Amino acid sequence: MDSVEKRRKLLLGGALVATLLAAVLVEEEEDVIETVEPIQHAKSTADRVKTQENDAETLDVSKLGQRKFNPLAGELFASTTWVPKQPQVSSQEQAAKAAQATKSSPPPAPTAPPLQFKYAGRAISDNETWVFLSQSGENHIAKIGGKINDKYRLDSINDNAITMTYLPLNIKQTLTINNKIAGNIR
Repeated sequence: MDSVEKRRKLLLGGALVATLLAAVLVEEEEDVIETVEPIQHAKSTADRVKTQENDAETLDVSKLGQRKFNPLAGELFASTTWVPKQPQVSSQEQAAKAAQATKSSPPPAPTAPPLQFKYAGRAISDNETWVFLSQSGENHIAKIGGKINDKYRLDSINDNAITMTYLPLNIKQTLTINNKIAGNIR
């Protein structure tokens, strides 16, 4: 064993001895404390019965009555909210308002979804212009009059924009072309 280990064991042993001595001294001090108990006289059975009757008279529960809560306190377990209360409307008034709302406003006109195509380029061969478009990872090639996904028809192509028709609603839409990013293929 080296000196560091011997020193550590001596310290731990000394701490153990000090703890044991402290425990013995504390136990001896507790034994010195004396307790004094009052002497009780033996009661006769008649005295016990009288004592129980007196206790029953002084603890008459029926005389206590019920607690009365202040009505201004409100309901104790009611939920609280900061939202202002809405006025009560009868079901007839609700039905009348709903009928009036459906009569007065026509349903909104259907609109085409926004174009999700990205312009990838174009090619011209034999006086026909082909456009390369991408949509959600799919590539499409179309010429004027051609259909894309049976939902769009390509109507016209120029240097700044491509015009398409959304076929289910017959609505024309325009896809702008940024000449700096997409180039022409000839």
